[in-house]
Amino acid sequence: MSASLPGGDLFCLVTRPWIPVRTLDGDSSVVGLRELFENAHRIEGLAVALPPAASGLLRILCAMAARMTGLHRDPADEEEPEHWSDLRYAALHRTSQGFDPEAVNSYLNTYGERLRLHCPERPFLQDPRLAGQCPSRSGVNKLVMARPAGNNQVFFGHFHDAEQVALPSAEAALHLIAQLYYGPSGQCTPRSADGKRFGNTRSGPLRRTMSYHPVGRSLYESLVLGIPTPGAWPQHSGRMPDACPWERDELPDPMGVPNGPTGPLSALTERYQHAVLLHPGPGGETVVDATITWAFRDGRPDYRDPYLIWDEVKDGTLRARDAEAERSLWRDLDALVLKERVGTENGRAGRRPAILDGLAGAVIPGEVFESLRVFAYGFDQDGQTRDRTYFSGSTPPLFALLEEAAEPDGSRLALGVRNGRDAAEKAAWRLEAALRSAWREYSTPFGGEPPAGSKKRSGSGPWPRTATAAYWPAAEGRFWESFHTRDFSDARTSFAGLALAVYDEVTLSVAGTPRGARARENARGLITSLFGDSSRRPPVS
Repeated sequence: MSASLPGGDLFCLVTRPWIPVRTLDGDSSVVGLRELFENAHRIEGLAVALPPAASGLLRILCAMAARMTGLHRDPADEEEPEHWSDLRYAALHRTSQGFDPEAVNSYLNTYGERLRLHCPERPFLQDPRLAGQCPSRSGVNKLVMARPAGNNQVFFGHFHDAEQVALPSAEAALHLIAQLYYGPSGQCTPRSADGKRFGNTRSGPLRRTMSYHPVGRSLYESLVLGIPTPGAWPQHSGRMPDACPWERDELPDPMGVPNGPTGPLSALTERYQHAVLLHPGPGGETVVDATITWAFRDGRPDYRDPYLIWDEVKDGTLRARDAEAERSLWRDLDALVLKERVGTENGRAGRRPAILDGLAGAVIPGEVFESLRVFAYGFDQDGQTRDRTYFSGSTPPLFALLEEAAEPDGSRLALGVRNGRDAAEKAAWRLEAALRSAWREYSTPFGGEPPAGSKKRSGSGPWPRTATAAYWPAAEGRFWESFHTRDFSDARTSFAGLALAVYDEVTLSVAGTPRGARARENARGLITSLFGDSSRRPPVS
């Protein structure tokens, strides 16, 4: 590799601005890789508006940060190993200085030629062989998950295959990352390799998941905290050294058996199942077309991604928790702070992301620990091609919860968080069940039988949807009130009272009719039974 950046540009990701960020001064900016790493201690965090791109980009940046800090090395492989946690502690202790400028320049200069979006020989995270192996192209609309392609429905804009709207290369780089991590399975643009032609692919490694990332006071702290500890690294197979795709001299064999991750670098950056090639416009300033196809015929070996919550299903296997747009981040808070078997929702036992296991006050500086938060990125998708919506969210500082979760006394506050979430979800379930029951009784004629010739009414009616839209935002406010006071002792009656208030409000419009009053009161007991002691039940509204 060249020791310095070559003269041609071809949209150099090292120097060109393409990553939106927020500075500690509150300003917004767009930077390249060099500016990002040189000023990471002055940057608050990423400001990427596309959550799946931000999730994948953080993994890429953490892998680069591991190289620059030496935290990619396994202490067991060193002749005189410095304890890994000591090395990380020292890196976090120099948060006011940020990354070593010499380490930043050395890394980016070494791999700068392959950190170009449109490099003819080795475009960043792309396969140049597709130009000859794919006789057709996928279209730039296929690259952008928010645009419809083929027969898919309109998502955010009215685009269609007959009109391929070009993308600025800076935006295309982010959509490329989103495709590699969250891309669909099933039919794709055909690719021929070794005389064989196939037109289907597997889904991206993060498809339909929630990804949780530790956040510090600056991007520098967030990247160092986001490097997985050696305990979360995959076992070295001995077949191939650990590296990122742009660091390898050879492109992978599409007909061969793909390698599993052999260390933190490949685990964060080399689990893709798609092969992509962007086709630039004049000068490389835009992307006018794209080819998206399969990368391997076989799936990559399983790996428990350290940024995901893993649920144990009935047969004992672990499955990444799905992203659900309707589910607020606080409902997974206990799954982030309790180490194992933290949830019983739908029979699932959750295991928190491994990235949080090594974060405690004893192994990271106190000022970093006290400001530690978690940022989540979710993409609500099905397992194949349908994309619903993406979203993101943040927790308040979690140092108190993480500190207690590490203690052997039962983690009072962490267990209180779980009990609060359980109480909120149980009250929500009772609320919906009561409203379904009340609607069925209210909409069925007296006598309990539908009119002759009509079908029996079995729908849930409009009330449950209206109620949940009102209940969950209010429940979130109630939850954080209890969290800040560190008191969940009255969670059951608190959330039950909230559910009952919503129930009474939603059904108030029919309370003045005999049928409505009867249906309303008959189903109300499903919620009031949560109070236990009848003397504590609120009166009928």
